[in-house]
Amino acid sequence: MRSIQQTLGAAMQKELSEQVDEALLQLLGHRYGDGLVYLRDDGERRLFERAVSMGLVSREGYLTPAGRSLIARFDND
Repeated sequence: MRSIQQTLGAAMQKELSEQVDEALLQLLGHRYGDGLVYLRDDGERRLFERAVSMGLVSREGYLTPAGRSLIARFDND
């Protein structure tokens, strides 16, 4: 029997998967060994805020475990 936490976790992962697009994955890919996500231009600020609101990047700009997991699942590089 699945727990409520497992069911909610699965639902959140499905919702997250539906929100992922190529631009978001590219943004998460703009990082180096320090784990910071770098913005190439001011146009990426809104995308960065979206990644923060989804829990993929911290407010300080570091890739979160959820962000790393997303890259591992969806990035083809």
